[in-house]
Amino acid sequence: MFITVNSLRHNPTIKNEALDRGYKDLYYGFLGYPVSQAADIAFCKATLVPAGEDQIPHIETARKLVRRFNELYAPVLPEPRILTGERLGGLDGVGKMSKSMGNAISLNAHPDDVHAKLARAKTDPARIHRSDPGHPDICPVFAYHQLFRKEETAEIHASCSNGTMGCKDCKKIAGTAINELLSPFRERRQYYEQRGHEVKEILVEGTRQARQAARETMLEVREAMGIRYFD
Repeated sequence: MFITVNSLRHNPTIKNEALDRGYKDLYYGFLGYPVSQAADIAFCKATLVPAGEDQIPHIETARKLVRRFNELYAPVLPEPRILTGERLGGLDGVGKMSKSMGNAISLNAHPDDVHAKLARAKTDPARIHRSDPGHPDICPVFAYHQLFRKEETAEIHASCSNGTMGCKDCKKIAGTAINELLSPFRERRQYYEQRGHEVKEILVEGTRQARQAARETMLEVREAMGIRYFD
């Protein structure tokens, strides 16, 4: 046995998602997602998986399954590691940016839409008037400056703290920085939107390569397990 249902039930990400959805009885169809994810990682012998922190338990499940297989049969599969990145806080100041929560800026957002969303973003709740001293360290918008305007972070922090920069101006600067970051993504998206045939070719070639990788891995897996009956 590689993993038990009870072990899957103790996955904190699964438990939190079940709680959010109001699930009481958890069946394998829901619990088994990390196992399917492990298969997607293992078939191409991935060693590094870019993902959010909430995926750490899933990647640990994949590592556990890989170790178990290698111990039982042969060292065929490499243990994957997770590569986590910084998470953007939501525009509403609650949790991370999430499309489903409606507090995110999409990669294809129009420049005006970026500014409009930031204009509605939560800021320091204690700062009522423009001249009031701000508290940037608890302001969601300042966190965007720390990521996208690192060279100006100290200046913006000081201007907010002493009340010489208002939230409106602060948001405009953040919006400009985000639009500069998103500009190449918009251009590439527009390019491929007009060239559907290229997108299809890329997908077809990617599928071909994935199938070949899976075929080679499964040959090794069957060899290790002694079940190459039909080769």
